[in-house]
Amino acid sequence: MRGVTPPSTDRSTRAPVVSGAVALLLGAGFVAVSLAYNRGSLVPPLDDVYIHLQYARQFGDGEPLRYQPGAEITTGASSLLWMVLLGAAHAVGFDGRWLLAVAVAGGVVGVALAATFTSAAATRLGGRAAGWWAGLLTALCGPLLWGGASGMEVGLLAALVTGTLLSYLRERPRFRWTPVVAALLALTRPEGFLLAAAFTAATAWTLLRSRPGTPPGELSWPRWQRGFPWGRAAARGLLVAAPVVVFAAQLLLFRVLTGTSQANGVLAKSWLHTGFLHQPLEIADHVQRNVAALLASLAGLSGQDVLAPLALVVAVLGVAALAARRERTLAVALGGGLVLVVAAVATLTTAMWQDLRYLQPFLPLLLLLVVLGAGLVPHRAARGGLLAVVLLFTVAATPAWALRLGQQASAMREGPVSVAQWIAGNVPPGDAVAVNDVGAAAWFGGHRTVDLVGLTTNGMAAPSLNGPGTLYEALRALPPDERPQWFAVFDRWGGVPVADLGRAGLLGTEPVITFGLAGPARPISASAPQTCQIDRSCDRVSIWRADWSAADSAQAPDAPVPGRIVDHLNVGDTADEAAHGWTTDPPVLGVQPDSVLDRAVVAPGRLVADSGRHVVGGETFTLGGTVPGRPVTLTGRIGAGPALPGERTRVVAVDVDGRPAGEWTLPDAQPWAQASFTVPGELVTGDRVTVTTRPVAPLLAPYPDYRSYGWWASR
Repeated sequence: MRGVTPPSTDRSTRAPVVSGAVALLLGAGFVAVSLAYNRGSLVPPLDDVYIHLQYARQFGDGEPLRYQPGAEITTGASSLLWMVLLGAAHAVGFDGRWLLAVAVAGGVVGVALAATFTSAAATRLGGRAAGWWAGLLTALCGPLLWGGASGMEVGLLAALVTGTLLSYLRERPRFRWTPVVAALLALTRPEGFLLAAAFTAATAWTLLRSRPGTPPGELSWPRWQRGFPWGRAAARGLLVAAPVVVFAAQLLLFRVLTGTSQANGVLAKSWLHTGFLHQPLEIADHVQRNVAALLASLAGLSGQDVLAPLALVVAVLGVAALAARRERTLAVALGGGLVLVVAAVATLTTAMWQDLRYLQPFLPLLLLLVVLGAGLVPHRAARGGLLAVVLLFTVAATPAWALRLGQQASAMREGPVSVAQWIAGNVPPGDAVAVNDVGAAAWFGGHRTVDLVGLTTNGMAAPSLNGPGTLYEALRALPPDERPQWFAVFDRWGGVPVADLGRAGLLGTEPVITFGLAGPARPISASAPQTCQIDRSCDRVSIWRADWSAADSAQAPDAPVPGRIVDHLNVGDTADEAAHGWTTDPPVLGVQPDSVLDRAVVAPGRLVADSGRHVVGGETFTLGGTVPGRPVTLTGRIGAGPALPGERTRVVAVDVDGRPAGEWTLPDAQPWAQASFTVPGELVTGDRVTVTTRPVAPLLAPYPDYRSYGWWASR
């Protein structure tokens, strides 16, 4: 095809070595900038780095997957392989700042290897010039260098991504090390598994499509079968499937150890697990918007300086260029794998956070495709000019990424690191601290932590994603000796409103100390959030002494109820909700029954703190202890604002076991009031009743809009 450079048969080029050296030098420069921002101290730009270090320290001390000594097994480390490697470093003597140095150095070396492997792969696919262009673009890639110098698994993952590609190109159709490298890729991150699975399919397809009479060195599948005994053939097949096998084994391990195959990071950050109601269309809407935002960033249209403008378009042409060179299997593997990666990242609520760190390891593949796509330009001068523009943009943006790294590390030192050092020096030994940034707090603090986000404390992810009320109930459900005595939380931020725990009096009357960031805000754009310390969406952290005095105050009604209480539903307690079949059916998709938390003086000397949910439309629940034919009184702790003129937002229709029981006007009260509704005996047909509140006119606005805190059944 005209304008398409043929693949190179000469591998004697210095491009891979030079590219790796350039990446290594630039990585060291990034670290130097970070050190300058922190007066010679090595500080990572993300709190998540300390999570890896803490898990690694525990691994090296013989307690794998336990975040702290003697703690339960948790899956909060986003990269199993990275944790193991750092744990091995700790086991041989690296600790403290030296273990952090190992993580940073390992990330920088990983990026250098990625540049080397990308250059070598491009040379094989497009010739010497392609090797130089792809290698240098990767070596100069600012977001990739940022990820490597951060201390996260970005460098390792990038090296394995590009290493898998290079191994595939070098070994086909006899695959020995390719499945092994792909298996390591699958163990590094879930997104890595998707690309590894794509290469596994490509490997299997290459073996299946080999036919007798093909060029020397290629083996047909029948001939391959005849060449080995069945046992050996099965072993070779298992080797090809190694990436899928090891990833499945990891999921099985998680399930056996924790009861779920999903890592805590997925449970805490995925749109698939966010909210009480799982609404497929709303999930699809969030994922689609993330896909659009990710593609805009990769196309250079977000102001984030990830890739050159329209680089994604040229990368798509690169897939076409592969297909034009009879590399259709590779084109499908790369194109399909990258599509799966973007789709998987888009399912995360944090898809755009932290400078797109989930996509950074895959940027070398996109840059390689950009170079191959430019090869479709028929004129050599135009082709060179296009790549020169991409290179110029990359060179211009790279220093900004180095500065961004240093600024984020400085904000980390001001925020989580300073908070953790205060905890280490001021919180009494043996006390537990609840935090929403759990990395530095555990690494430096030396105290047991309760992770309010749910990464390193099992069972907290779902409650935190439902709001402060359900989070409060999850904390209250802990045994008294395991409840945190201290809270170190953001005053405000874009995630779970943990400071709203103070609405129950749990945080005491005023903080012991508050940390405010002094550095200036440095946002890039509204569509390109960095760390919350940088854009100042979490600029204050307060430390509080916990006050559990009102922990059990909500179990009894505010006032006496008719007869004897036979059952109680605590709305906001997810376990109690499940036991009573509590749910809601909002008339509008996208409305979630977010949990709320309030307190009120209900009688002289009696303070009640209770969780609840914001209900739009109505709710359904089942209460037991009833007797057929005998009336039962439903008593609710309910809050509702005054209805607007002509509206009926406080009027609900009540059904019992699917039969109408009448209309009920809910109390106008802030935050709540106690009210009762009597169910006639003829509607009680068993030892339990299922109660539904709903709009009087189904699907027609205005809808009932109130807060439900708890229900009692009495007779």
